[in-house]
Amino acid sequence: MQTRVKELIKSKVSLAPMAGITDYVLRSLVRKYSPNCLLTTEMISSEFLAQNRPSEITKRDENHSPISYQISGHKPHLMQKAAEVLTPIADMIDINMGCPVKKVVGGQDGCSLMRNPKLAADLVKAVKDGTDKPVSVKFRLGYTMDELNFVEFGQKMQEAGAEFITIHGRTRSQMYSGSANWKLIKQLKQNVDIPVFANGDIVSIDTAIQALEDSQADGIAIGRGILADASLIHRVEHYLKTGEKLPEPTLQEKIDMLKWLLDGEIKLRGEDVAIKFCRKYYAYYLTGFQNAAKIRGQLVTESSYLNILKYLDSLI
Repeated sequence: MQTRVKELIKSKVSLAPMAGITDYVLRSLVRKYSPNCLLTTEMISSEFLAQNRPSEITKRDENHSPISYQISGHKPHLMQKAAEVLTPIADMIDINMGCPVKKVVGGQDGCSLMRNPKLAADLVKAVKDGTDKPVSVKFRLGYTMDELNFVEFGQKMQEAGAEFITIHGRTRSQMYSGSANWKLIKQLKQNVDIPVFANGDIVSIDTAIQALEDSQADGIAIGRGILADASLIHRVEHYLKTGEKLPEPTLQEKIDMLKWLLDGEIKLRGEDVAIKFCRKYYAYYLTGFQNAAKIRGQLVTESSYLNILKYLDSLI
C-alpha cells in the first residue's frame, strides 16, 4: 500500500481541503496548472454520504486523479459507509481531524477527535473496513497549547492503519491566528513511519522551501495560498523539481483565473448563485493596482455577469 501512497504524493505538493473553497471548479483550475499534485476535496459529511445521494460535492473529472476525498464524522458505521460510497471515485480517503470551527468540534467532529484518540483510531479502522484505497488523516498540533499530543496522536493513527498524515502547524485554539509552527512538525516526522505533509502559512515558493526545511516533511499541503494564485502549487512543484522560481502571475493572468472560476461556477451552480459564491475571490485576485479597493467594492455588489466582465476587462 505504501507504494500506492508514494505514487499519489510523488509531486510532494497537495491541495489542502478548504470548506466552501476546494470544490469541483477550484480543483479543476488547480489541475489545469498542475497535472500531478494530490487534489483534496472540501470536507464532506459522512452522514450525508451515508445516504448515498449524488451531489456536485463529489463531482470529478478523469484528469482529477490523484484525488483524495476528505470526510468528517464521529460515528464509525457512518464513516465506513461513506468510505464505501467514495471508493469507486477516490484515489485516497482522508479523515478530517483538524477542522477548528466551533460547529464542527461541537459536534464531536474535526479537531475534537484529538481529545479522543481511541475514537479517532476506531474511525480510521472503520474507514479501512469500507475501502481498499489508502486512508489518511489530517490533524493539528493539538487542541490547545497545553495539549500538544500530535506525536502520540499520529502514532496511534498509524497503528490504526492510516498510511499518510497531513498536519497543520497550529492548535485548534489558535484557529488561523499567529504563525504555523513548522519546526514542531519535525517531531512527528521523526516518530512515524508513514509519509507526512506539513500545512499552514505556505503562501509562496519561499515559504514552501522554509516549511520543508523546518519540518523535514515529505511534502507540503497548500490551502489559503492558492486563493490568490491557482498556479502556486504548480510553481512550487516546478521549483522542487528544477530549482527554478517561476514568476508570480501577472494581473492579466489573475483576471483570467478569476474569469475561469466564475464561468466554471456558473456552469455548476447557475448564474445567480455562482456570482455570489465567487465574490470571496475578489479580495485575493484584485490587489496591487490603482483603485483596487474601489473596484472590489463595486464588484461585490454587482449581480450581472456581463457587467462583471466589463469591470474586469477595464483593468487591463
